[in-house]
Amino acid sequence: MTPIIRIYRAGELIRETEGVPGETLLKQITDAGEFLDAPCGGKGRCGKCLVHIGSPDGQAVLACQTRVDGDLDVHLPDKMVMTIADSGIIESGKLKIENERGLARRLGVAVDIGTTSVVAHLTDLETCARIATASGVNAQRQYGADVISRIQYCAEHGHEALTAAVQDQLASLIQETLSAAGAKSDSVEYISIAANTIMQHLAAGYSPVGMGTAPFTTVSLFGEDLPAWTGLPVAPGAKIYYAPAISAYVGGDITAGMLAAGLEDTQGPVVFIDVGTNGEIALKHDDTYYCCATAAGPAFEGAEITMGMAAIPGAIDHVKWDNGLKVSVIGDASARGLCGSGLLDALATLLETGAVDETGRMLDADEIEHGISAHIATGHDGKNVFRLTENVIMSAADVRKLQLAKSAIAAGIQVLLLHSGVAEADIEAFILAGGFGSFMDQNSAARIGLFPEAFLPLTKTMGNTAGEGAAIALCSAAARQTLSRIRERCEYIELSTSQAFNDQFVEQMMFPE
Repeated sequence: MTPIIRIYRAGELIRETEGVPGETLLKQITDAGEFLDAPCGGKGRCGKCLVHIGSPDGQAVLACQTRVDGDLDVHLPDKMVMTIADSGIIESGKLKIENERGLARRLGVAVDIGTTSVVAHLTDLETCARIATASGVNAQRQYGADVISRIQYCAEHGHEALTAAVQDQLASLIQETLSAAGAKSDSVEYISIAANTIMQHLAAGYSPVGMGTAPFTTVSLFGEDLPAWTGLPVAPGAKIYYAPAISAYVGGDITAGMLAAGLEDTQGPVVFIDVGTNGEIALKHDDTYYCCATAAGPAFEGAEITMGMAAIPGAIDHVKWDNGLKVSVIGDASARGLCGSGLLDALATLLETGAVDETGRMLDADEIEHGISAHIATGHDGKNVFRLTENVIMSAADVRKLQLAKSAIAAGIQVLLLHSGVAEADIEAFILAGGFGSFMDQNSAARIGLFPEAFLPLTKTMGNTAGEGAAIALCSAAARQTLSRIRERCEYIELSTSQAFNDQFVEQMMFPE
């Protein structure tokens, strides 16, 4: 007899589906069209795909490690609502369907497909005015928090599920903006997408598997118009422009971001960086863009961290020591874990108070001559933990993962400086792009050595430059030509085979004293 799986959220039945004996609950839930966070891609490492069997308070199991063997009532956690730079829908009143000349208004959509979130801006193609914005957690996250996990999934199962996830999500987001504006789908003539190379492959329906191992082969580096896929709420014959990528791991989000940041208008030297699961870095000097990508991993996104989580209600987003430990929590909720900015602050606090030394070792409480010693305890594994609240800890292993991530970013910056012949003191501006760059405390980032302390006075936060670059390219053929010229002047440095990067990575493992 075919098992029946009943899926609940917040106590209400949201889906009933036929089960496949022997299949994991995670795959069954995903195949049924429901979102369940699984940052490790179903490997059983992150512990984030926890569900309850039978009732909301029933047995807690990892969906990726639980096989279907009969009828099941599965209770999912509350729906994930992430705090991102461009969240929600901005509605400025219903759109006037006709322009001043009485002609139908021509619309377009600028899209930023990030590894963690997706943002869509409905835009007037004539004036480039933004009409409405919709965003959400990237629906592919249930296949893994980082691009490597998603490539591995595609290698094992094919890329079709991930392509369908992002295409369906983009269709939904565009429809949200149209509804907010009171506009019809046949008015949408053009879409501009800026994303990393893997995300652009999946959106276009290409397999990213070739980018998983050396020589990191792409199907396309884009920079062209392609037909809109079936199912998008757009006009017949609508086209999609994909921003030009530089390599497998420096994508259209970076070229679009550099365009939006105005790097074409400066001779530099300027450093541009987008810190996420993959740290993409560019150094503009004279007419050349020196670029690289570092495998920072998902730690800064809160994934594969003991109590790491996305920037959603209940996440500690900032930490400091001020005559006692002070933490701030997103939303009107009790602290349940730490998101990336909170992890960064927590580590900086541990370093500043001497609870973690320059090698990354978390000291014992009796070794620390500071009040923070009261927050250092021994965990179940016998290793020290930093207790931020009664329920939230940061482990010594978490410190090591953050240490590896910051070392990869810091080493990438140093390699670009070496390769371009530019000294730290010669840098004129340091631009932080992306959601994580927007929310993180710059002083905490410099304290842990994510970037040189000398860059602090030069630092400028620019938010979602990928989305802004996509919007500029949406409305301007000249901007699209500029993006192509930027790619032509990019010099890509492959770090996986660079001895200089290996040397710098080891050196950057030490925390600043």
